[in-house]
Amino acid sequence: MILNAPFLLAQTTGFNYQALILNNSEIQIPGTDVTANKVPLGLEEVILRFTITNEDNIEYVEEQTIVTDENGMVSLIVGEGNPVTNNFSSVNWNGKVKYLSIELNIKSNNNGFVFLDTQKILYIPHPSNGTSNVSIVNVVGELEPPYTMGQLIWTRSFGINENPTLMIWDGINWLPVSNDFDATNELGLVVVTDNIDREKKYIIPAIGDQVWNATCQCLEIYNGTNWTSVLSENTTVNNGLYEDINTIKLGGALIEPTEISTSAANTLAFRNLEKSTNDKDAILIAEKNTGILRSRSFSSIVRQEQILIMAIDGQLQFNTPQPITKEGKIEVYRNGARIAFTTINADTIELEPEAVCYLNDKIRIVQLY
Repeated sequence: MILNAPFLLAQTTGFNYQALILNNSEIQIPGTDVTANKVPLGLEEVILRFTITNEDNIEYVEEQTIVTDENGMVSLIVGEGNPVTNNFSSVNWNGKVKYLSIELNIKSNNNGFVFLDTQKILYIPHPSNGTSNVSIVNVVGELEPPYTMGQLIWTRSFGINENPTLMIWDGINWLPVSNDFDATNELGLVVVTDNIDREKKYIIPAIGDQVWNATCQCLEIYNGTNWTSVLSENTTVNNGLYEDINTIKLGGALIEPTEISTSAANTLAFRNLEKSTNDKDAILIAEKNTGILRSRSFSSIVRQEQILIMAIDGQLQFNTPQPITKEGKIEVYRNGARIAFTTINADTIELEPEAVCYLNDKIRIVQLY
């Protein structure tokens, strides 16, 4: 079912609620797409559950059973149903934003209640003294107690801008009916102290809700999943980042020691790097203890040493320039031709038998270390 549910506020003991309920069951309609053609759920008995919450908790819950008309419409007054939690008269209508959550139970489906929607409400109850007259004063200070819960006044001057404002008595204080009582501020922005304050004011935020967060000094907008921040004019972008119009990009000088930590699951990779064609290009190394990145030349890391030995007749064994750590780092040449060898010990190699030397054969040993 799909619920299209505007509600109407009024100065009564409750407020009007109207909804169009659509049937989401597949109906065979030749030549049509049933998933795109919903039909009203007409003449069905349904139960609507209404929950009113403030910034912190639930204030009231009621249920009403009603039969939709032939067009799938329902019309009722929230506040006249069967109370489930508290009573409608116990709701503290203090002029602050509250939230109305709606659940629907189509009795013939036996599926129980299904959540439909949550909307902000600002309900002005009928004054408890039984009269709808609203007193008009220049300032709140002109009034004398006693006051009654829900009593309304119109003051000609309120707030730092001295704006005409509708006020309501919440049992303790006179409060503006609208948080944004400044008539000159058509795009009033809610200011919150921090994220906790923001969550209290917006228990169930809607896409596009905006706040000014005093902690981050930034504008935050709800995108349907998260609150995303928009950089303020005082925001500084540096330390390897820079701002290009409204986009933060990677690049620029580091202005402080900076560390990026990785793990077996969260690795750091550079893909599609261009291959070097210059033998003099530096290589990147990380210091053993600190992980600090530095560059070094290839020749400073890979060293080469070679010796030339004039062989004696029948000689097969020769000493290497450096202790042997790996045979792959040694190449042996006899009179310019590369030949095979085996390792005898840490300092000695032996040529293959077929390469036995004659007097004054030139044996060149090239070793990397």
